[in-house]
Amino acid sequence: MPSKSPKLLSANSEQWRLAHEDLHIRNTSDTKHDVRIEIYDSEVCCHTAHYQLLPGQSGCSVNLLQAGCYRVKAVLDRQHESVAAVTVSDEPERTIFVHIQNDGLTIKEGVTPSRP
Repeated sequence: MPSKSPKLLSANSEQWRLAHEDLHIRNTSDTKHDVRIEIYDSEVCCHTAHYQLLPGQSGCSVNLLQAGCYRVKAVLDRQHESVAAVTVSDEPERTIFVHIQNDGLTIKEGVTPSRP
């Protein structure tokens, strides 16, 4: 009798990683950047992170947050600040996505595929 459980994914696969990421940060600019991130559940800060990303580098955190809506604050190079409300769950389209591009910073909901 076939199993009704979902197909297990390799923990090393990109599909698994994207399906379980709570925070994904990507630097597509041509320069190194410093990014500080604060994630708030209501008014309480529940996570802080500091990244120093080289050009083209990205990073992520998996299974960091419970499903829900969070306020995310990111500061690029101690100068440019962005704030957004983002819903987090086990779906890739419900992931905090911090994107550094053209020396600017955006916070979105959902990871977009990187270009090869």
